[in-house]
Amino acid sequence: MFVSSSFETLPDEIILHICQYLRGADVLFSFYNLNNRLNITITGYCRYVNLLSVSYEQFEYSVSHVLPQISNSVQTFLLNGNWETIISKKLNSILFQSPMTLLFPQLQKLIIKWFTTEKLLLFIDTLHDLPQLIELDIRFLKGKMLNSLLTKVLSTNNNQLSIVSFDHDSIDFDICDDITLISYPNIEQLTVNLTEAKFMTNLFLLIPNIRCLYLSIEEMSTEIKCQSIFTNLPYLLHLITFQLRSINLFWTLDQISHILKVMPSLQELTFDLRTEDKRLINKENLLTILPRSLIKLEYFIRYYFSQLESEIETTKSFSSPHFPVISMLDEPRSRFIIYTIPCNLHSVILTGTVSQYMPSGWKYMQQTENLYIAHITSVLEILHILQHFRRLRTLTIDAKDKSQILSLPLKSESINFKLPFLKQIEIFGIFELFPLFNVAPNIDYMIIYFDCLKLLLNDESTCRLLQTQVVRLNIVNWEDIESDLIERISEIFCSLRHLVIVLKDSKILIDDFVLKVLSLWKGKSRLSIDIKGLLSKETSENLRQWIITHSHMREEDSFAVECNDNWFDLWF
Repeated sequence: MFVSSSFETLPDEIILHICQYLRGADVLFSFYNLNNRLNITITGYCRYVNLLSVSYEQFEYSVSHVLPQISNSVQTFLLNGNWETIISKKLNSILFQSPMTLLFPQLQKLIIKWFTTEKLLLFIDTLHDLPQLIELDIRFLKGKMLNSLLTKVLSTNNNQLSIVSFDHDSIDFDICDDITLISYPNIEQLTVNLTEAKFMTNLFLLIPNIRCLYLSIEEMSTEIKCQSIFTNLPYLLHLITFQLRSINLFWTLDQISHILKVMPSLQELTFDLRTEDKRLINKENLLTILPRSLIKLEYFIRYYFSQLESEIETTKSFSSPHFPVISMLDEPRSRFIIYTIPCNLHSVILTGTVSQYMPSGWKYMQQTENLYIAHITSVLEILHILQHFRRLRTLTIDAKDKSQILSLPLKSESINFKLPFLKQIEIFGIFELFPLFNVAPNIDYMIIYFDCLKLLLNDESTCRLLQTQVVRLNIVNWEDIESDLIERISEIFCSLRHLVIVLKDSKILIDDFVLKVLSLWKGKSRLSIDIKGLLSKETSENLRQWIITHSHMREEDSFAVECNDNWFDLWF
């Protein structure tokens, strides 16, 4: 006998399994407040709220109607700084102007993306009297360096934060002597980027009780000019985890030794740097400077040598039973890449030439999530390297010659592996990409140059792989607004939700090009369009009405549009 059923009769486990295929905002928009039972089932989606990659209608409804009802449940919230200038005044006042404690009184972690330094400095003032907010995660922070910003962030929420992080895509900080250096004993974990090594002293003064410090120094120099900074470093008595990433400076054993001396309780040490000091890669010397409390050591060192023949003989001294290492020769740069095994660095930079020195079956970098491969001369180099990075999430490939088409040789060896976690790829150069997409079936975010995209869309096998896969596409150096490539994109990328186009010539008027893009996505929802180019004065003066007059968009449609700094942005 046939028994009818409905969505509501499904057990919670099945409903939650279905929700895994949706974005968090889709779940809230579709299921919240349908009935009490579903509200209880999707409680987890009310604790972590991420409203990225949704239609403007869904966003508007979620902010206006759902967030006020689940405000006491929200523990983690992701806030996009790009929303501020494009959303309505009502939504803006809710998210950016009102004290956060009124919106999410139980907030524990706030993730902030794509803010400018000026906006962040103002927004920080809305974060106060939040009894449970202990973590601030800042990503893609751009703009000029403001002297007071770092200290303002560390003191956020009445000095109640314990975890603060700025990702590698955020600005680098100066911590000058003229800043009033008040310490922030509340900070126990910090991830931060400094412009120069000399600011380490002031940084250490700011965070006397730090337990985990992840420090990146971006200084571009062959040497550290102010050596006295290493003899005057404040002690960090509570520090147990320290990571130093500094791949542009040449470090010496003495400098690393001075740093480690002020960390007497250190248990886990990771450094990613370069050196010409042979003592720093000698096992006996390294053992003498390590704190006795140390339990775990990992490093990735680029050792530059002067005479190849004499240095090759020393490779046997790299290894040690206390911390086994592997070395790879990067001959064009006269250097060895030396690293402990296993290597659990979150991010790694390699050159294409090292591919020939990576032994088959090598599995020592399985935990790396972000990889940058530079100076690539063939697609085969990419595959030889990628087979050793099975858990990659983001990949950047950079050709040595950006004008040359790089492809896989017809009679190349077969390399069987998969990259199931790879989601984002950034491409500098012109590559034949089928071999890469064939092993990475879940790439959904692609940053690609115009010339490379033209090549890609001429290959039917690659197009079939990408048809439902890519949801965000960034195209750089678009050369011809009369090109029919935009039609091809609309045909191929069926699941596209975010399209970004940067014209090579920023002075070209894009009015007609914008309308062409809109016409091709007529009837498709959830698309946000960003085009870097010049709109005519008449168009930009009344942009929303211009869109309504010249496209399929209507007055009653839910969409947001703006033009700012020669960026046209439309969200519908």
